[in-house]
Order: sequence, then structure tokens, then C-alpha cells
Amino acid sequence: MKISVIVTNWNGSALLKKNFERTILMSPEAQEIIFADDASEDTSVKYISELQKKYPKIKIVAHPKNLGFGGNSNDAVKQSQGDLVVLLNNDIYPHPDYIKNSLHHFENKNIFGVSFAELGHENWAKIFWKDGYLQHEPGTDISQTHISGWVSGGSSIIRKDLFQKLGGFDKVYSPFYSEDLDLGFRAWKSGYTLLWEPKSVVEHRHESTISKFPKSLLNYVKERNRLLNVWRNITDPNMLKSNRLALITRVLFGPNYIKIIRAAKRQIKNSPAPIVFPKLTDQQIFELFK
Repeated sequence: MKISVIVTNWNGSALLKKNFERTILMSPEAQEIIFADDASEDTSVKYISELQKKYPKIKIVAHPKNLGFGGNSNDAVKQSQGDLVVLLNNDIYPHPDYIKNSLHHFENKNIFGVSFAELGHENWAKIFWKDGYLQHEPGTDISQTHISGWVSGGSSIIRKDLFQKLGGFDKVYSPFYSEDLDLGFRAWKSGYTLLWEPKSVVEHRHESTISKFPKSLLNYVKERNRLLNVWRNITDPNMLKSNRLALITRVLFGPNYIKIIRAAKRQIKNSPAPIVFPKLTDQQIFELFK
């Protein structure tokens, strides 16, 4: 199978100088290394263009208009040539064989993707339903391969055809946050399997450009998208009822939450329905993680 590596970027020239060449060297299995730039205003594209002279398998996909994380990633996947696509943030520092150690899983045609083990944060995503929301926490058994609620949009390898079948990252979550949780839940509901592989090691240095946004905006987007995760994915009547009760409580004890509800409704109004091919119920998915 052909393999493409995609590194997404927005105004991250300093991070690229730390990590991009390392990514090339640690990805010998890849036929191409795609640099997906989301309308950067710094020297990111210039730096990669110079590096391209040394490494001709670099392919530059530079967007003139900012698409947000999901749109940038979706377009890069569309333009990739690989059957398998590695998704990396620009602050990821891969270790040797990080791709190689994940490939055997794709002998199973039902595997949607494999999430890499981030050094120092070697955990998989355990998902569950509680207090009217789709919740998640780090899985604690890191000694072996494990199922995961999602595969990270910034450190994973996915099957391109299944990613595109499900429409990739839903733009309703733009500009960022929760895209991978949403895609993971839709993949599980459609009958596919997502894994976490402890031998596929990367370092996630958490220096991404998202941290440059105001904290108030980040919290607002997180809360809005957390609610969208429920409204876009959950169909179980009892779960939806518990969500409605939770919303009443949040509005009463946090008046600003009405803004979150209105914002989520606006996003849904302006977005097409999520793409999913239901095979498992919400309850069946959560049972897998007990």
C-alpha cells in the first residue's frame, strides 16, 4: 500500500524548523510528504520550498484562504496519493519506525485508523456517556494495543478511502477542536475499528499555533463543539433526554451558556447532516469501552 504523510501548518515556521526534516527522515515508508499550509502569513511556505530542493518527495499544498484545521486536512487528504495517510501536527517529533509499527493492523480491512503513542502521554481515548454528554478520559493500560474512541487528527495513520467515505473532518467544528472525536464516533457507529498502538511513538510538544488564540475564544469553541458532539452523533432517546436536562442546569447556573446553545444551533443550521452508515447503536459503542 502507498503511504502519504501530511503535516498541517498555520504560521508555524519555527515549529517546522524543529520538526519537519525529522518527520521526513523518520518516514522512509512514505512515497510523499505533504506540507498542508493554511494561508500562513509567516515564512512557512518559503522554508518548505527551500527544503523541497533537498527532499523532492515533499509536496506543497498551500491554501490562499484559511480553511481551519478540518478543511485544511480534508483537502490535503484528497490530494494525497496514499492508500494510508499519516496525519501530523507541525509540533510532532516522530520516533524511528512510528509508521512501520502500525502497518500490520491494516491487514484487517475493518481498521479505520491507528493513533500513535505520544511520549509522556501514552494513552488511548476511553469514551463514555455521563451527565448528558459524550465524555472521554485517558485509558490507563498502555502496555498493549487498545481500541480508542478516536484517532488523533495530529498524530495518527488512517485509511484514506474510509476517511473520505465518512466525509473526513466535519466542518461544523471549524475552526478547530473535536473534529477527531466526531469522526471517531461516526467511524465506530459505521462499524469500523480504531486502535491505539504503543509501539508507534511520537513526541507531541504541544507548541501548536492554536495556543496563540485568546483563552476565552478557545473555551467558547470547546464548549460549543462539545455540545455539537452530542447533537451531531447521539441518537439514543434517553441520552438525548439527559442532555436536555443538563442544558437546563447549565443555563440556570451559568447564564452565558445560552450563547453556547445558540452558537451550536447556528453551526448546525449552516451545515449539512453528518455522514454516517449506522451499524452500531450509541449504547453498543459505549459498551466496548467498559
